Amino acid sequence: MEIIAIFPPYIYSIKYDDKEDNEYDRLFEEWNDLTSVLDFLMQHKDMLKASVWKKVSEPELAARQVLDEAEALELLFKELNSHTTNGEEPDFDSHFHYLDGKYKFELEYEPMKSYGDGRPSLLRMYAIKMDRNTYLITGGGIKLGATIQESPGLKDHVIQNIDKVRTWLKENGIMDADDMEND
Repeated sequence: MEIIAIFPPYIYSIKYDDKEDNEYDRLFEEWNDLTSVLDFLMQHKDMLKASVWKKVSEPELAARQVLDEAEALELLFKELNSHTTNGEEPDFDSHFHYLDGKYKFELEYEPMKSYGDGRPSLLRMYAIKMDRNTYLITGGGIKLGATIQESPGLKDHVIQNIDKVRTWLKENGIMDADDMEND
């Protein structure tokens, strides 16, 4: 594993040994690929029948929302970087939200989530909070179910990757933003 600076000293991304790209870049590349997004949504179109997705109940509509959310989220990260750098709000801390479930009471290497701007949002990005306004992106994807465990494309890697990265950070003594810069 390797830590890649995206918007230093605030946003970093993990690059897994078996992947070509870091997770931040991989996610935006994936979310902006209409063919793969549409293929994924066609494969799971039954999940779009849930009432929460009534505005995007057809794969083509959901794919359009994914592309729109990805574009907006990428721009938002640039804006949040500028705000955080200038000590303004909203900053990265106001964007990321705690990931409940098994991590509810974690005070170290806190798992967090980021949403796209759709209402409801189809996109999720997961990260570990390393310091004030400092996050390490661990993965993400399109969330179709009520929980990570009910969402194809997330259930097989999100929790596992968060746990793997948390363990790796502990084993390598990486505790905060300064340690990530020196990695």
